[in-house]
Amino acid sequence: MSDQTTTIMNLPLSIMENILLNLSPKTIFICRSVCKSWLNLISLPDFSKLHLSKSHANLFIYFSQSSWGELPSTSVFKFVNFEDTPRYHNFIYEPNLDLDMKPNFPDVDFSLVGSIHGLVCLFRMHCDSGLDDVYIFNPTTREYITLPEVKGLRKYPNLVTYGFGLDPVRMEYKVVRIYQVETHDPAKGAYYTSEVQVYTLGTGSWRSIGNVKLCFGCRDFGVYLNGKLHWLVGDVDGNESICFIDMQDELSHTFSTAPGFNKENCPNLLNLGVLGNHLCICDNNAESHLDVWVMKEYGVTSSWSEEIVINITPEWNWIC
Repeated sequence: MSDQTTTIMNLPLSIMENILLNLSPKTIFICRSVCKSWLNLISLPDFSKLHLSKSHANLFIYFSQSSWGELPSTSVFKFVNFEDTPRYHNFIYEPNLDLDMKPNFPDVDFSLVGSIHGLVCLFRMHCDSGLDDVYIFNPTTREYITLPEVKGLRKYPNLVTYGFGLDPVRMEYKVVRIYQVETHDPAKGAYYTSEVQVYTLGTGSWRSIGNVKLCFGCRDFGVYLNGKLHWLVGDVDGNESICFIDMQDELSHTFSTAPGFNKENCPNLLNLGVLGNHLCICDNNAESHLDVWVMKEYGVTSSWSEEIVINITPEWNWIC
């Protein structure tokens, strides 16, 4: 018999990689501190892609509460796993996995822009200076980066909104900032011209990709679907449509929104989202019911279908 002791450190690299690929993200984060060889292996981009392909889908719930009276401000990520079989569907919530944001950030008053592949984009607005803090945060590893400042202050009547997307070809994560400047025209009155600014993770700087005569508003963040970020927008004549920015070529396009919109309706009562693998619009303009429209075929106006109608009883008709 050999006098040499065989340990896990003596395993071939391919076997070690396969073992690590089957661990949870939280365990992998701990494994990075075991030795340099494991750290180098886990830090490879190909390892991250392989691990992502094996990971089970789960849900981040971001809970934020501003300080009120004696209650301190709270900002917590909650992790929810899915049990999904043909005959059984369930959420599994483990409170011990809750992530309190205070140890990670000096100020926890955030808004959630979006999440892709477990990376989360957060932003915090400074009303006094007109500047925003924008972060890309990994809740599993507790690591984050702060994006650099960008030109164009958030000062009324100018508006700012964000989106978080992915170029699926180059696998590049991008933050899109829409900086909207109010313009006055004697013939048309006031309208907005929007500058589209893009930050690609790893580049260290923002860049401008052009201007569009559209108002994106400031309440809703871009909705990501199939390599594109989408917003409900208004043109110089007050007509509403959906604008998307392709994360690969960074070009913007528009197509028609769901039926039923008119200039008398308040556009803030329409919300864009994703249902399954389709764009959807939640229309809350009526006092008696709430409609959910689904675009069955992407970009095809005639494919909008009213899929869900939720009746609102009189005592609840104040809900927006």
